[in-house]
Amino acid sequence: MKFSNPVRFLASALIVLFGLSSVSVRADDLPKFSDPKVTAFVTQYAQLVTDYVQAYKKAVNTKDLSQLVRLKSQVNQLQKDLKEVPERLSTPEEVQRFEEFIAAYTKIMVDVTQPTPTPNSK
Repeated sequence: MKFSNPVRFLASALIVLFGLSSVSVRADDLPKFSDPKVTAFVTQYAQLVTDYVQAYKKAVNTKDLSQLVRLKSQVNQLQKDLKEVPERLSTPEEVQRFEEFIAAYTKIMVDVTQPTPTPNSK
């Protein structure tokens, strides 16, 4: 199955793997797919995002990068697994559901890296 914009899809997915915000993942809330490997990828990806958000916040607050460094091997494995996803999505609906999942988690990662707005004092 082809993505509407494969380059944008892969770029978004890679951003998700390296960026992140406060998120708590429940397996029941994640999209399901006809191919169990895609569903497993989504579960692992969502957990990585959750772990990364926590590690990112800790690194910002304590300057301790050790948890971020430990996630590197998971990131590398998910990057490899991501290459198989497009061929495993069997319908346009699955492609859309996967793209929406990636977009939502990209937003989570981007949001966590943004500075917290402070009220303007006048």
